Amino acid sequence: MSIQSWVLRTFPGVLSRIDSPRRQLKQLRTSVARAQNSVFYGKRLKEAGVTPGSIRSIEDFTTRVPVTTREDLLEQDPYDLLAVKPGSEAILYGQTSGSTGNPVPVWATLKEMQDGIELALALPVFRNNLHPSDRVALCYPYTRTLAGRSADLLNLMAGCTVIPIGTRNNMYPPEMAAATINRLRPTILGAAATDAFAYANILRDQGVDPRKLGIRLIVSGAEPCPPARAEALGRVYDAKVLSLLGQNEIGFPGIPCELNKMHVPQFMMYTELIHPDGSPAQPGERANTIVTPTFKRAQPLLRYVTGDTVLWDDKPCECGLPLPTMEILGRAHTVISTNGRSFFPIELEEALYKAASLDGVWYQIRVREDEVLVRAEHRETDQYDQMASSIESQLSAFTGRKVRVEMITPGTLYDYRQIRPGKPLSRVVDEVAGTGEVVEGM
Repeated sequence: MSIQSWVLRTFPGVLSRIDSPRRQLKQLRTSVARAQNSVFYGKRLKEAGVTPGSIRSIEDFTTRVPVTTREDLLEQDPYDLLAVKPGSEAILYGQTSGSTGNPVPVWATLKEMQDGIELALALPVFRNNLHPSDRVALCYPYTRTLAGRSADLLNLMAGCTVIPIGTRNNMYPPEMAAATINRLRPTILGAAATDAFAYANILRDQGVDPRKLGIRLIVSGAEPCPPARAEALGRVYDAKVLSLLGQNEIGFPGIPCELNKMHVPQFMMYTELIHPDGSPAQPGERANTIVTPTFKRAQPLLRYVTGDTVLWDDKPCECGLPLPTMEILGRAHTVISTNGRSFFPIELEEALYKAASLDGVWYQIRVREDEVLVRAEHRETDQYDQMASSIESQLSAFTGRKVRVEMITPGTLYDYRQIRPGKPLSRVVDEVAGTGEVVEGM
């Protein structure tokens, strides 16, 4: 049975009418109707003169419904964002990670979380990789965001044994987390790439080879992880790596496939592609995204400005899933311009890991007026000269600038045994523009 017919059987009509404007319009009108039930959108839609009946075309939706920004949500009483009355059904509260300084309130009903997980378990990437025999160590945050709780529920519904660890907190500092992973020998590790590298280094300090733990799959989430870095992480553990990146406000903007490409779930999310000046963008162009997740009930979002710059691809994926793919390049404000070239930090990271398969936890790239300074952690000191030469050559070609490389031992830039107060931020610092931050608590 093909992937498409299998998903169609599991969720009748989901994929057969993905591109149907009529279906999309119906979903958008339903989203407007739900949003009216919140104090925030009730007032906003009334001021704009928008009702579900006034949305007679998709163009009506994109031109008449005002966009929603992070700042809009931050200004509200969190309860004013709720479109479901407390007590009417089970409701979960969370926040975004707050990597930009201000966490956004996030509400979800238990039913919408369960419905989303049921759909996820019908998709090949989860159905083929999660088995009742699996032992899953989850190193995502269980407080503040919904990441850990969602992953917990997903694996429990798949019948797996769940080992809840959380993220580098007082209850589970890194060395204790590594000890638990070593003792319980999970077959799947769910963690930010930074934490997965940290646990591996702690174990190797203790004489334990991470490749011998029996971990067959690492699900990297909570921070961007480009393909070359994911491959480097896979070599450290001798495991397959899948990258899963979401936003608490909107859920998952993309669903990974077996080829590690991010497919856009058009059946539950309407995405607008625009240029920075607001004009429509086309697939294949770098574009900013405005999304309306049509599945959300507790906290509907209409035309939410994600702040992400993406590359959208309509060409069929070899995995067979009939959904477009999207590569998230980064936040629009983090773009680096030098020597007539523009690139995002994640593109620099990809170039770095293509040049050298680093196994340290951290690196730092400082873009300066006269050079690019790269400081990269790696354990094997006898590989330093070869790695430095390769990095200098490849990043010089990529940036068009002189590159100077300093190879250093793990722990020099990032103390991987310590608790950190927040999620890792950008490892790239643009000294010319004055943007970019180093990891919190370094």
